Amino acid sequence: MADESDSGSVHSNLSEQNADKKAPYNNCLRFYALYSFYPNRSNKHGNTTPDAKPNEDECNFSLSIAATNLSASAETDLRRCLANKLSKGSYMPGSGNFLSLGISSSEDISNSAVCYYNVLSCEPIEIENNGEPEYKQFVVCFVSFSDSSLDLFRFELDTYCKGITKLLDAELSQIDTNLKDYLDSWHQTVLEYLTRCVKRLNKNIHYLIFSSLLDAQLIITGATPQEEEDINKFVQCCSIAPLVEQLRPELDDNLVDIRNQPIIKLNLDKDSVTFDTNGNIPSQFCRLAGEHLLTIESQNITKLRDSLESVKLAFIHNLNKVKRFLKQAEIDHYALYRSYLYLRKCGSGELLIRYVKIDATSETLSVLKTLEEFIQKQGHSLQ
Repeated sequence: MADESDSGSVHSNLSEQNADKKAPYNNCLRFYALYSFYPNRSNKHGNTTPDAKPNEDECNFSLSIAATNLSASAETDLRRCLANKLSKGSYMPGSGNFLSLGISSSEDISNSAVCYYNVLSCEPIEIENNGEPEYKQFVVCFVSFSDSSLDLFRFELDTYCKGITKLLDAELSQIDTNLKDYLDSWHQTVLEYLTRCVKRLNKNIHYLIFSSLLDAQLIITGATPQEEEDINKFVQCCSIAPLVEQLRPELDDNLVDIRNQPIIKLNLDKDSVTFDTNGNIPSQFCRLAGEHLLTIESQNITKLRDSLESVKLAFIHNLNKVKRFLKQAEIDHYALYRSYLYLRKCGSGELLIRYVKIDATSETLSVLKTLEEFIQKQGHSLQ
């Protein structure tokens, strides 16, 4: 019989998170900085003597501040740390990186911060300097004192940075208008969609988790542009589709293509939220995940995202377990019974079967067919 303590239950995997201490969730703890720099200047004034020892406190990589809402002392600390990082040349334009740092701050907030930085992927701006061409580039930093899991938002941050490049030119002509407004709104767009979704959908939030794990085509009506964008981001952050793409072999006619997506409809109006799942019943696994999400303070973005990541890990754990049972069942009938018990108990049996079929061998598909026939004969639900 399957071990109940190892079922990958989303409830058991997430319950320990409730013991975490509350932290302040205030936009005053989130900042930005935009710098310009000239990569070909980095070593121009450097020490070229072969036997000279580098000065650890000296960095020849120069950054010029273009815009920030950090205090002067905090910005200086950030610039020094960032210059040391970039001077090593280990960065790829358009791909963000993270660093933890201590920077000067007021007495009422921690001086431990997480920084995302991205050398923007835009055409370097050529500028003449004493007859020599120099190439100007930009790097943006988003700093948070309150979001310890900022690295989980890498995709959202990288995407957001692409919007900055459209507002840049040699003279930074939009620095006091559109550019500063865009930089100042980074946390609202990149992070706070989780808070808005949880508040807007409330007890229906498990439908979004289910839609994502089902890889359904979600059709949204009645929503504002902001609501639709938020919901699509939420579904994407719950998705395990990237993993599925890695698992997918060259498609065989006998394999189920998960891209034949079910359709789920969501209608939002002022007073209600309505889902039409087209006969697809949300699993117990997703309902428990939604219930747990609602126990978290909606402003605690770190815990919300950590919770959703735990949902994905629990689901993948269940998937791997079922695959192992089914593989054993090819030569062991008792393992087939264990598969049946596990699928009934884990709360997401129908979803797991759907994913198992993606990369299953012909032998596993044969075992699975036998199992499905038995389940159908018993009249049991795997939801």
